[in-house]
Amino acid sequence: MPKNNHFLSVYFGFHDSCVTFSSDKEILLHLEAERVFGKKHMPVNSPEVMCTLIEMGLKYLNLGIDNMDKLYLAKWNNRFGEAGVEILGKKFDPVMTGHHENHIGSSFPSGFEDSLIVCADGGSEDGTSKIYLKKGDKVELLEDLDDTPMTGKFFGTLTQMIIWPTVGRAHNTYPGKTMGLAALGVEDGELSELVRENWREINKLHFNGCDHLLELFSLSKNYDKPWEDERRRNLALVGQNFWVDSFYKKILSYSDLSKNVSLVGGCALNVVLNTKLLESRAFDNVYISPVSGDPGQSLGAILFHNPKVKCEYPYLGRGFGDLDQVPEKLVQDLLDHKIIAWYQGRSEVGARALGHRSFIGLADSLEMRDKLSQKVKKREPYRPVASIVASEFTEKFFDFRPGGSPHMTFSPKVKENTKSLAPAIVHFDGTSRVQTMMESDNPVLHRVLVKIGELTGVPILMNSSFNVMNEPIIDTPEDAFRNFFNSEADVLYINGKRYEK
Repeated sequence: MPKNNHFLSVYFGFHDSCVTFSSDKEILLHLEAERVFGKKHMPVNSPEVMCTLIEMGLKYLNLGIDNMDKLYLAKWNNRFGEAGVEILGKKFDPVMTGHHENHIGSSFPSGFEDSLIVCADGGSEDGTSKIYLKKGDKVELLEDLDDTPMTGKFFGTLTQMIIWPTVGRAHNTYPGKTMGLAALGVEDGELSELVRENWREINKLHFNGCDHLLELFSLSKNYDKPWEDERRRNLALVGQNFWVDSFYKKILSYSDLSKNVSLVGGCALNVVLNTKLLESRAFDNVYISPVSGDPGQSLGAILFHNPKVKCEYPYLGRGFGDLDQVPEKLVQDLLDHKIIAWYQGRSEVGARALGHRSFIGLADSLEMRDKLSQKVKKREPYRPVASIVASEFTEKFFDFRPGGSPHMTFSPKVKENTKSLAPAIVHFDGTSRVQTMMESDNPVLHRVLVKIGELTGVPILMNSSFNVMNEPIIDTPEDAFRNFFNSEADVLYINGKRYEK
């Protein structure tokens, strides 16, 4: 019987470095450097540190470097060189991979035979934003959008004006804060006109600061508590709407080419655009992978070059045990309004906690939202708390098309009853970033949701990533203990075992 070939894929990048291991049959393990080393959006800038990350992955899989038959190596900020690459004593002639191809590959688990693929991020050797068409195994470029506002650069600079003054955090870490703040804004004609007139200047990287834009937009240089700054709140909404509306119109102009659309790149985390596309009904399917941004580069590289390799999103990280039964006290802990630090099986990949590394709790009061967001996670008061709902009850509580949101990539409007029954997960604009959970996704948590529904009438829980502000989502049991004892969460469960402080 022939042995399986094994592939190693490496992405250095300027942030969110990662490695992936696979056989020629399936993805085996995906490691994000930030989870392993505990530094959010971590760039690996040396071959030695990358080799440490690779070695940890091999050890977890009980494999050696000699088991790796092929190396995929991303060009962007590559620190290994392009020929005769030596890793842990073995030399490879790598297959060099491109940034957009790697993003595109992350969408292949959609299973679409044909699809529009919208790739949008902050920049690489392939530029920023482009629209592609996939037909079978062929992917062709339809349009280059680099010289439009439809890029990650635009949103990053908008964040630099509103949330944080320096490029790094504004572009790589905090765009989600701008999206959340937009829900508190109101339309402002003057700001709208300023954005339309100056989008080209916003669509640049301002490494030396953006004071000239602050002056142009009459914004204070004081970034403390932007949620209390009316002009910043309104600019967040106006800028978000300008970006979303521009992208929405452009994507719909290609809807005659395919009834499927996939969004990839860091901009695919914009749930407002994703939801607007879904609700347009111009497409039968709108797909966003759980690891569409740079943390999925190494995984996408393998899938782009080996589209038949099986990839079962999203639980592709490390795991240290699992469970198959609902812990005895869990439901009562939830009914007692405790915030649960929940650790289960293998970690989910990407930016969203999807029920394996999550803080969870009842969603029946604003006090629960504030406890989770502000006391446990130490976040700003305007930040939204996401939701998990048993998928068979989705349409009872959310204005949502069938098909679901298993990767928490859409934010539908909530029904009126949800505002009173589960106020903790309703954002200021009446939406909720929702994860719909089928029994096959996570049998244990699905049973919990159904049981909570039977007892309270609401099969919904708050869900937020198991981390505190400015730290990555936890990975190991040791991470779980440290984070739990440094937070104000009430109870910790690790693969079903219960711990209190």
